[in-house]
Amino acid sequence: LFIIGMPIGSPDDLTLRARTILGQVSIVVAETPLVTRMLLDYHGISATVTGYEGGSREKIAILLDRLNAGHDIALVSDSGMPVIYDPGRLLIAAARASGHSVTVVPGPSALTAAAALSGVSADRLLFVGKLPRSIQQLDRFLAGLTHETGTTVMYAAASALPRLLERMRRIMPGRTVTLAVNMTHPDERVCQGNPSSLLEHICSLSKDSEVTLVLTGVKKRRK
Repeated sequence: LFIIGMPIGSPDDLTLRARTILGQVSIVVAETPLVTRMLLDYHGISATVTGYEGGSREKIAILLDRLNAGHDIALVSDSGMPVIYDPGRLLIAAARASGHSVTVVPGPSALTAAAALSGVSADRLLFVGKLPRSIQQLDRFLAGLTHETGTTVMYAAASALPRLLERMRRIMPGRTVTLAVNMTHPDERVCQGNPSSLLEHICSLSKDSEVTLVLTGVKKRRK
């Protein structure tokens, strides 16, 4: 079982090793088959693609049968590394438990790409893939970050940014926030400032923008 990192935007970011393995495996297990099929077609790779289907027991059993029969399988996500805010871990755990070889083919990750683009310290990173939906839960979550010294990276839908930045403005008004938008796409954009200043910029973002938010940690007090 190969765990393969996929491009987060530009299809040309697929690594040479990933291209080679995707062209050799019997099955590519994808988060969204249509998305993966388009990328494979771009690179001229004619592999069999199947959906992960949320990691159902029936699907995992079928894939384990393929591994038992000696077939190589590639696990991919729509973008970035599988398992990072992606359900692929269940197949990996099942393959390991059954004694199959599991290896990783590293690739792009929005998490590390946004941290690098922000220009802030990434010595300590806290990753949040899914933010709370209700205002009360979001406030409690943000309140828990008021003393966090590390850098927090979050995946956020463009439509959720107004509410998120508004709550940040109330709870942590002085913290620096970086919005990495559509990374590696031709319209890549990076906005940085405090929550109040960013609220003035996000109105120009399209609703289908892919946004990774980087929140700086609170500065440590010297004793």
